[in-house]
Amino acid sequence: MIRLQNMGRCSMLRIGCLCWCVLAATAGARAQVVAHVLDVMGDWHLQGTATTVALGQALMAGAKITSGSNRPGDAITIVRDEDMSRQRIACNDSASNPCRNPITVDGGSSAAPAGESQLKNMVQTALAVLLNKPPAIMSHYALTMSRGNATVQEWEEVVSLDPVQGIVLPAAPQDMPSGQYTVSIERARDASPVTQQTLLLTSAGTWKPLSLGAAGLYEALITDANGEQVADAFLLVVPAAEYEAKRREFDTVKSRTAAWTGPSARADEHLFLLAVLLSRCPAC
Repeated sequence: MIRLQNMGRCSMLRIGCLCWCVLAATAGARAQVVAHVLDVMGDWHLQGTATTVALGQALMAGAKITSGSNRPGDAITIVRDEDMSRQRIACNDSASNPCRNPITVDGGSSAAPAGESQLKNMVQTALAVLLNKPPAIMSHYALTMSRGNATVQEWEEVVSLDPVQGIVLPAAPQDMPSGQYTVSIERARDASPVTQQTLLLTSAGTWKPLSLGAAGLYEALITDANGEQVADAFLLVVPAAEYEAKRREFDTVKSRTAAWTGPSARADEHLFLLAVLLSRCPAC
């Protein structure tokens, strides 16, 4: 009889442990980070807390975000880690103002498609950079937002460093006239001196090589013969041996951001791609 009672106790303990493990696993799934905040304007909070939502903040599955100020112009952009889909909520003064209701962060899928796990890691790493707010990100984003309808080309790109020739900039837009330009170039993450060079755009729409001696992350401001700024480029300059792999990696991300639509899609895209470049060059 005692033996049977002991067996019964053991069975109950096993069942209890199993239930606890299931509950713990379920709680862990609910607590999984599934998205990040790409952009935030105004006063936003995680529901039930006094925590203010920050640029680059990780969001758990099931989290609810509420607007504190709920003023026209307030907005938040959320990027899902798994597939880089983008959700933007902007407050307005209409009867259907979307900010009146909490935003619920959906959970991730049970099984990510093949190859998506690497993309997810890249997204998480890049958006985590925003929490530190490197000067390159803040100055670039502020400039992007203030331009309005100005026709300044925005580029983020990975380019190969030739020890002899330097680098070749991405192809110019078709409407950019050929001729002589001036480029001011500096490292994006430190206070290195700004250097200026003459830059020639051929009639074929390609640039003559730009002299550059070392790999790193650079910002290049291009002005025309009238002194008007026509392009702003962030370039991750890598050795030739690393170029193909890093370019393919970056092109995968760019193909996703190019599909973003709606208000501020392009500003969000430039902010995100700059964060990606910064995350791929931690020593820059």
